[in-house]
Amino acid sequence: MSWKAIDALDDARDATTSLLLPFDAGRWARLAFIALFIGGLGGSGGAGSNTGTTAPTGGGSTDIPTDSLPGFVTPENVFAAVIALVAVGIVLWLVWMFVGSVMQFVLVDAVVTKDVHIRKPFRERFWLGVRLFGFQAGLFVAVLAVILLPVAAVLLGSVAVTPAVGLLAIPLVFLAIALLFVVAIVMQLTTDFVVPTMIAEDRALLSSWGRVVPVFRAELSEFGLYVIVRFILGILASIAVGIAALLALLVVAIPFAIVGGGAFLALDAANVALFSTAGLVVFGALGVLFVLAAIAVGAVVQMPVVTYFRYYSLFLLGSADDSLDLVSQFRSDDDSSAPEGPTPA
Repeated sequence: MSWKAIDALDDARDATTSLLLPFDAGRWARLAFIALFIGGLGGSGGAGSNTGTTAPTGGGSTDIPTDSLPGFVTPENVFAAVIALVAVGIVLWLVWMFVGSVMQFVLVDAVVTKDVHIRKPFRERFWLGVRLFGFQAGLFVAVLAVILLPVAAVLLGSVAVTPAVGLLAIPLVFLAIALLFVVAIVMQLTTDFVVPTMIAEDRALLSSWGRVVPVFRAELSEFGLYVIVRFILGILASIAVGIAALLALLVVAIPFAIVGGGAFLALDAANVALFSTAGLVVFGALGVLFVLAAIAVGAVVQMPVVTYFRYYSLFLLGSADDSLDLVSQFRSDDDSSAPEGPTPA
């Protein structure tokens, strides 16, 4: 017995190879930019280790001399800056999520046509992205409300904290975990199958869900296997991407370490404090450049994986329903040749 969810793996591999090879820097850069918003930043957790330079060594003090700080650095200004940064961070996160919603459609257009562009398909798919973002945001708010409602009831005093309430919290925790798991599957199915359906039949999001649900029911075992395979491959790919990104970052960090060391020696020779305005500007600029380099490296490393998974879902969807097959011309079944790669842009 042949499983469509397994056969689609080989088709996705062939299609991904034909899209990415022969190597074209412009195409890779555009795909990496798209993948940046879709795949997330797997290596961002490593940035926290750079803040550990104040750990005590020996018995020395870790306090920063306040007389070396600029005059505008006061507790009030620091608090205001933290609040402002949090607000800006939330806004940037929402913008990032919205752009990522539109990029889901841009990626489908790119892998289907093998003509990778960003601006034109972004404009064309803008309102589809708005609908996807609204759906994701609404689902997120609903789940958050369900999870936080019992917590709010306790904190606001509506429910007294008793041993019975404490015991009730245990199944609620497991219920919340199960709810998050279901929501994660719904979100995955939405981006993998509903988004292509919206493009294939020019439907709204909820209408597209209504369109693919019968397909899911008819091929329940195939899509169930897809969820399992996609989950396992996602874990393995995350590990591989993380290792590759870490190795690449080590190489990228070498010139920054050299420049940073030279800047430190230059400031020390000029009797300029490290936490002076000049020092903060120099090392702040280096830090920003390194973060941008890390983001670029992460995007390039994860791009082939993001592309492969999108092809995987498209090939399975097309196998389950011919009218939703956006990649029929790329199939290698029946001894047909593998898809030819695009001409360099």
